[in-house]
Amino acid sequence: MYILGIDGGGTKTKASLFHKGEGVIWEGEEEAANPHSTSYAHSVGVVNRMINKAYESPFLSENIELSIGLGIAGLGRKADQTKWLEYFKESSQYLHKIKEIIVENDGKIALYSETLGRDGIVSICGTGAITIGVHQAKTIRIGGWGHLVGGDPGSGYHIGSQALVAVFNELDGLGPETMLTNHILEGEAINRIEELVPVIYQDFEKQRIAAFASYVFQAAAQNDEVALNIIRETARQIAERGGILFQKLFQTDVKDIPFVLAGGIFQNDFIAKEVTAELAAISSVKVIKAQRHPVVGSIVLVLKQQGYSAEQIETMLTNTSDRQKRG
Repeated sequence: MYILGIDGGGTKTKASLFHKGEGVIWEGEEEAANPHSTSYAHSVGVVNRMINKAYESPFLSENIELSIGLGIAGLGRKADQTKWLEYFKESSQYLHKIKEIIVENDGKIALYSETLGRDGIVSICGTGAITIGVHQAKTIRIGGWGHLVGGDPGSGYHIGSQALVAVFNELDGLGPETMLTNHILEGEAINRIEELVPVIYQDFEKQRIAAFASYVFQAAAQNDEVALNIIRETARQIAERGGILFQKLFQTDVKDIPFVLAGGIFQNDFIAKEVTAELAAISSVKVIKAQRHPVVGSIVLVLKQQGYSAEQIETMLTNTSDRQKRG
Protein backbone atom coordinates (compact mmCIF):
# COMPACT_ATOMS: atom_id res chain seq x y z
CA MET A 1 0.00 0.00 0.00
CA TYR A 2 2.93 2.36 0.74
CA ILE A 3 5.68 3.03 -1.81
CA LEU A 4 8.78 5.14 -1.19
CA GLY A 5 10.11 6.40 -4.50
CA ILE A 6 13.63 7.82 -4.54
CA ASP A 7 15.43 9.73 -7.30
CA GLY A 8 19.11 9.67 -6.39
CA GLY A 9 20.76 12.19 -8.67
CA GLY A 10 24.24 13.55 -9.13
CA THR A 11 23.47 16.81 -7.32
CA LYS A 12 20.62 15.94 -4.94
CA THR A 13 18.23 13.16 -3.95
CA LYS A 14 14.45 13.46 -3.77
CA ALA A 15 12.01 11.06 -2.12
CA SER A 16 8.22 10.77 -2.27
CA LEU A 17 6.11 8.54 -0.04
CA PHE A 18 3.12 7.34 -2.05
CA HIS A 19 -0.10 5.73 -0.83
CA LYS A 20 -2.18 4.00 -3.49
CA GLY A 21 -5.38 5.57 -2.21
CA GLU A 22 -4.12 8.96 -1.06
CA GLY A 23 -1.27 9.82 -3.44
CA VAL A 24 1.96 11.48 -2.30
CA ILE A 25 1.77 12.02 1.45
CA TRP A 26 5.36 12.99 2.28
CA GLU A 27 8.43 14.32 0.48
CA GLY A 28 12.06 14.82 1.44
CA GLU A 29 15.42 15.87 0.02
CA GLU A 30 19.00 14.81 0.65
CA GLU A 31 22.42 15.27 -0.94
CA ALA A 32 23.73 13.52 -4.06
CA ALA A 33 23.58 9.72 -4.25
CA ASN A 34 25.66 8.80 -7.31
CA PRO A 35 28.01 6.07 -5.97
CA HIS A 36 30.67 6.80 -8.59
CA SER A 37 31.02 10.51 -7.81
CA THR A 38 30.82 9.81 -4.05
CA SER A 39 31.02 6.16 -2.91
CA TYR A 40 28.73 3.18 -2.52
CA ALA A 41 28.73 3.65 1.24
CA HIS A 42 27.77 7.31 0.85
CA SER A 43 25.04 6.53 -1.70
CA VAL A 44 23.48 3.85 0.50
CA GLY A 45 23.78 6.18 3.50
CA VAL A 46 21.75 8.86 1.69
CA VAL A 47 18.99 6.36 0.87
CA ASN A 48 18.99 4.98 4.42
CA ARG A 49 18.53 8.49 5.80
CA MET A 50 15.60 8.99 3.44
CA ILE A 51 13.99 5.75 4.64
CA ASN A 52 14.58 6.73 8.26
CA LYS A 53 13.00 10.14 7.69
CA ALA A 54 9.97 8.52 6.06
CA TYR A 55 9.46 6.27 9.07
CA GLU A 56 9.95 9.22 11.40
CA SER A 57 7.24 11.18 9.57
CA PRO A 58 3.68 11.19 10.99
CA PHE A 59 2.47 9.31 7.90
CA LEU A 60 4.32 6.02 8.34
CA SER A 61 4.39 3.94 11.51
CA GLU A 62 7.05 1.34 12.22
CA ASN A 63 4.64 -1.59 11.85
CA ILE A 64 3.93 -0.74 8.20
CA GLU A 65 5.75 -2.57 5.41
CA LEU A 66 7.26 -0.48 2.65
CA SER A 67 7.94 -1.06 -1.03
CA ILE A 68 10.85 0.95 -2.39
CA GLY A 69 11.62 2.07 -5.93
CA LEU A 70 15.07 3.55 -6.53
CA GLY A 71 16.49 5.36 -9.53
CA ILE A 72 20.14 6.03 -8.72
CA ALA A 73 22.52 7.92 -11.00
CA GLY A 74 25.48 5.78 -12.01
CA LEU A 75 23.73 2.41 -11.58
CA GLY A 76 23.32 1.60 -15.25
CA ARG A 77 24.84 -1.89 -15.04
CA LYS A 78 23.33 -4.89 -13.26
CA ALA A 79 26.65 -5.55 -11.54
CA ASP A 80 26.59 -2.05 -10.03
CA GLN A 81 22.97 -2.49 -8.93
CA THR A 82 23.85 -5.78 -7.24
CA LYS A 83 26.82 -4.22 -5.50
CA TRP A 84 24.66 -1.33 -4.29
CA LEU A 85 22.06 -3.75 -2.89
CA GLU A 86 24.75 -5.67 -1.01
CA TYR A 87 25.86 -2.46 0.72
CA PHE A 88 22.24 -1.62 1.47
CA LYS A 89 21.36 -4.99 2.99
CA GLU A 90 24.34 -4.75 5.32
CA SER A 91 23.38 -1.33 6.69
CA SER A 92 19.61 -0.76 6.60
CA GLN A 93 17.94 -0.76 10.00
CA TYR A 94 14.54 -1.14 8.35
CA LEU A 95 15.45 -4.06 6.08
CA HIS A 96 12.94 -6.33 7.83
CA LYS A 97 10.16 -3.83 7.03
CA ILE A 98 10.93 -3.63 3.32
CA LYS A 99 8.50 -5.74 1.30
CA GLU A 100 10.35 -5.23 -1.97
CA ILE A 101 13.09 -3.02 -3.35
CA ILE A 102 13.77 -2.27 -7.02
CA VAL A 103 17.03 -0.61 -8.04
CA GLU A 104 17.45 1.02 -11.45
CA ASN A 105 19.39 3.90 -12.95
CA ASP A 106 17.96 7.42 -12.89
CA GLY A 107 17.44 7.35 -16.66
CA LYS A 108 14.81 4.64 -16.49
CA ILE A 109 12.75 6.52 -13.91
CA ALA A 110 13.00 9.71 -15.98
CA LEU A 111 11.44 7.75 -18.85
CA TYR A 112 8.78 6.10 -16.69
CA SER A 113 7.78 9.38 -15.07
CA GLU A 114 6.30 10.35 -18.44
CA THR A 115 5.42 6.99 -20.05
CA LEU A 116 4.13 5.49 -16.77
CA GLY A 117 5.89 2.22 -17.49
CA ARG A 118 5.62 2.08 -21.27
CA ASP A 119 8.71 1.47 -23.42
CA GLY A 120 10.45 4.39 -25.08
CA ILE A 121 13.56 6.56 -25.26
CA VAL A 122 14.67 9.33 -22.92
CA SER A 123 17.36 11.95 -23.41
CA ILE A 124 18.44 13.43 -20.07
CA CYS A 125 20.44 16.61 -20.46
CA GLY A 126 21.44 18.43 -17.30
CA THR A 127 24.96 19.00 -16.05
CA GLY A 128 25.74 15.69 -17.77
CA ALA A 129 23.88 13.86 -20.53
CA ILE A 130 22.73 10.34 -21.30
CA THR A 131 20.25 8.74 -23.71
CA ILE A 132 18.49 5.54 -22.67
CA GLY A 133 16.09 3.30 -24.56
CA VAL A 134 13.86 0.61 -23.04
CA HIS A 135 12.00 -2.05 -25.03
CA GLN A 136 10.56 -5.14 -23.35
CA ALA A 137 13.40 -6.65 -21.32
CA LYS A 138 16.14 -4.76 -23.13
CA THR A 139 17.73 -1.48 -22.00
CA ILE A 140 20.44 0.29 -24.02
CA ARG A 141 22.29 3.48 -23.19
CA ILE A 142 24.38 5.92 -25.19
CA GLY A 143 26.61 8.46 -23.48
CA GLY A 144 26.64 9.29 -19.82
CA TRP A 145 30.33 8.45 -19.58
CA GLY A 146 31.17 11.72 -17.89
CA HIS A 147 32.58 15.06 -18.99
CA LEU A 148 36.12 13.72 -19.39
CA VAL A 149 35.03 11.27 -22.09
CA GLY A 150 33.94 13.28 -25.11
CA GLY A 151 32.52 16.14 -23.06
CA ASP A 152 29.03 14.60 -22.67
CA PRO A 153 27.41 16.09 -25.82
CA GLY A 154 24.00 17.52 -25.03
CA SER A 155 24.96 18.36 -21.47
CA GLY A 156 25.18 21.74 -19.80
CA TYR A 157 28.88 21.05 -19.38
CA HIS A 158 29.34 20.53 -23.12
CA ILE A 159 27.33 23.62 -24.07
CA GLY A 160 29.13 25.73 -21.46
CA SER A 161 32.54 24.52 -22.63
CA GLN A 162 31.62 25.40 -26.23
CA ALA A 163 30.78 28.93 -25.06
CA LEU A 164 34.24 29.21 -23.52
CA VAL A 165 35.89 27.96 -26.71
CA ALA A 166 33.96 30.57 -28.68
CA VAL A 167 34.93 33.57 -26.54
CA PHE A 168 38.60 32.58 -26.34
CA ASN A 169 38.64 31.97 -30.10
CA GLU A 170 37.27 35.48 -30.60
CA LEU A 171 39.95 36.82 -28.25
CA ASP A 172 42.70 35.02 -30.20
CA GLY A 173 41.35 36.04 -33.59
CA LEU A 174 40.52 32.43 -34.44
CA GLY A 175 36.77 32.80 -34.48
CA PRO A 176 33.99 35.31 -35.22
CA GLU A 177 32.70 37.98 -32.90
CA THR A 178 29.95 36.79 -30.61
CA MET A 179 27.55 38.29 -28.08
CA LEU A 180 28.68 35.53 -25.74
CA THR A 181 31.66 37.68 -24.79
CA ASN A 182 29.57 40.54 -23.43
CA HIS A 183 27.12 38.21 -21.72
CA ILE A 184 29.97 36.43 -19.94
CA LEU A 185 31.77 39.63 -18.99
CA GLU A 186 28.59 41.04 -17.49
CA GLY A 187 27.38 37.80 -15.91
CA GLU A 188 30.74 36.97 -14.32
CA ALA A 189 31.40 40.61 -13.30
CA ILE A 190 34.81 40.70 -15.00
CA ASN A 191 36.43 43.25 -17.30
CA ARG A 192 38.38 40.97 -19.65
CA ILE A 193 37.89 37.42 -20.90
CA GLU A 194 41.38 36.53 -19.66
CA GLU A 195 40.03 36.87 -16.12
CA LEU A 196 38.03 33.69 -16.72
CA VAL A 197 41.17 31.55 -16.52
CA PRO A 198 41.35 31.39 -12.71
CA VAL A 199 37.56 31.05 -12.55
CA ILE A 200 37.77 27.96 -14.77
CA TYR A 201 40.87 26.27 -13.42
CA GLN A 202 40.86 27.07 -9.71
CA ASP A 203 38.50 24.82 -7.73
CA PHE A 204 37.29 23.26 -10.98
CA GLU A 205 33.78 21.83 -10.91
CA LYS A 206 31.87 20.60 -13.94
CA GLN A 207 28.74 22.33 -12.58
CA ARG A 208 30.59 25.64 -12.82
CA ILE A 209 31.33 25.08 -16.51
CA ALA A 210 27.75 23.91 -17.10
CA ALA A 211 26.50 27.23 -15.75
CA PHE A 212 27.97 28.95 -18.84
CA ALA A 213 25.25 27.25 -20.93
CA SER A 214 22.87 29.99 -19.77
CA TYR A 215 24.95 32.56 -21.68
CA VAL A 216 24.52 30.52 -24.87
CA PHE A 217 20.76 30.59 -24.43
CA GLN A 218 20.82 34.36 -23.80
CA ALA A 219 22.92 35.03 -26.91
CA ALA A 220 20.81 32.67 -29.04
CA ALA A 221 17.69 34.61 -28.02
CA GLN A 222 19.38 37.64 -29.63
CA ASN A 223 20.11 35.66 -32.82
CA ASP A 224 23.84 35.45 -32.20
CA GLU A 225 25.06 33.10 -34.93
CA VAL A 226 27.79 31.49 -32.80
CA ALA A 227 25.33 30.65 -30.02
CA LEU A 228 22.73 29.43 -32.51
CA ASN A 229 25.28 27.11 -34.10
CA ILE A 230 26.22 25.67 -30.70
CA ILE A 231 22.57 24.88 -29.99
CA ARG A 232 21.89 23.48 -33.46
CA GLU A 233 24.92 21.18 -33.30
CA THR A 234 23.94 20.09 -29.78
CA ALA A 235 20.40 19.31 -30.98
CA ARG A 236 21.81 17.30 -33.89
CA GLN A 237 23.98 15.22 -31.55
CA ILE A 238 21.10 14.55 -29.15
CA ALA A 239 18.84 13.46 -32.01
CA GLU A 240 21.59 11.32 -33.52
CA ARG A 241 21.93 9.36 -30.27
CA GLY A 242 18.18 8.93 -30.09
CA GLY A 243 18.06 7.70 -33.68
CA ILE A 244 20.73 5.07 -33.02
CA LEU A 245 18.79 3.76 -30.02
CA PHE A 246 15.58 3.68 -32.04
CA GLN A 247 17.26 1.57 -34.72
CA LYS A 248 18.65 -0.83 -32.12
CA LEU A 249 15.46 -1.30 -30.15
CA PHE A 250 12.39 -0.69 -32.27
CA GLN A 251 11.03 -1.77 -35.63
CA THR A 252 10.52 1.02 -38.14
CA ASP A 253 6.84 0.17 -38.53
CA VAL A 254 6.10 0.78 -34.84
CA LYS A 255 4.34 4.11 -34.28
CA ASP A 256 4.27 6.72 -31.52
CA ILE A 257 7.31 5.53 -29.57
CA PRO A 258 7.69 8.06 -26.71
CA PHE A 259 10.88 10.13 -26.86
CA VAL A 260 11.16 12.04 -23.60
CA LEU A 261 13.24 15.20 -23.26
CA ALA A 262 14.25 15.46 -19.60
CA GLY A 263 16.67 17.58 -17.61
CA GLY A 264 17.39 21.25 -17.11
CA ILE A 265 18.73 21.91 -20.62
CA PHE A 266 15.28 21.29 -22.09
CA GLN A 267 13.78 24.05 -19.96
CA ASN A 268 15.08 26.20 -22.81
CA ASP A 269 12.36 26.12 -25.46
CA PHE A 270 14.72 26.82 -28.36
CA ILE A 271 16.88 23.73 -27.87
CA ALA A 272 13.78 21.60 -27.19
CA LYS A 273 12.29 22.78 -30.50
CA GLU A 274 15.55 22.15 -32.37
CA VAL A 275 15.78 18.59 -31.04
CA THR A 276 12.14 17.99 -31.91
CA ALA A 277 12.78 19.25 -35.44
CA GLU A 278 15.83 16.98 -35.81
CA LEU A 279 13.80 13.98 -34.59
CA ALA A 280 11.11 14.65 -37.20
CA ALA A 281 13.18 12.47 -39.53
CA ILE A 282 12.07 9.51 -37.38
CA SER A 283 8.35 9.46 -38.08
CA SER A 284 7.73 6.71 -35.53
CA VAL A 285 8.67 8.70 -32.43
CA LYS A 286 6.48 11.05 -30.43
CA VAL A 287 8.50 13.72 -28.63
CA ILE A 288 7.39 14.53 -25.08
CA LYS A 289 8.88 17.31 -22.98
CA ALA A 290 9.09 16.04 -19.39
CA GLN A 291 6.52 17.54 -17.04
CA ARG A 292 6.72 15.27 -14.00
CA HIS A 293 9.62 14.94 -11.59
CA PRO A 294 11.66 11.74 -12.18
CA VAL A 295 10.80 10.58 -8.65
CA VAL A 296 7.35 9.71 -10.05
CA GLY A 297 9.10 7.15 -12.24
CA SER A 298 10.58 5.43 -9.18
CA ILE A 299 7.04 4.94 -7.85
CA VAL A 300 6.00 3.64 -11.28
CA LEU A 301 8.84 1.08 -11.10
CA VAL A 302 7.15 -0.56 -8.12
CA LEU A 303 3.61 -0.34 -9.48
CA LYS A 304 4.78 -1.91 -12.75
CA GLN A 305 6.55 -4.68 -10.81
CA GLN A 306 3.30 -5.30 -8.92
CA GLY A 307 1.50 -5.93 -12.20
CA TYR A 308 -0.29 -2.66 -12.83
CA SER A 309 -0.62 -1.59 -16.47
CA ALA A 310 0.34 1.88 -17.69
CA GLU A 311 -3.36 2.70 -17.99
CA GLN A 312 -4.03 1.61 -14.40
CA ILE A 313 -1.02 3.56 -13.14
CA GLU A 314 -2.18 6.68 -14.99
CA THR A 315 -5.66 6.35 -13.48
CA MET A 316 -4.22 5.85 -10.00
CA LEU A 317 -1.89 8.84 -10.22
CA THR A 318 -4.58 11.06 -11.75
CA ASN A 319 -7.25 10.13 -9.20
CA THR A 320 -4.99 10.65 -6.19
CA SER A 321 -3.71 13.93 -7.63
CA ASP A 322 -7.29 15.16 -8.15
CA ARG A 323 -8.23 14.22 -4.58
CA GLN A 324 -5.19 16.09 -3.23
CA LYS A 325 -6.15 19.21 -5.22
CA ARG A 326 -9.71 19.09 -3.90
CA GLY A 327 -8.44 18.49 -0.38
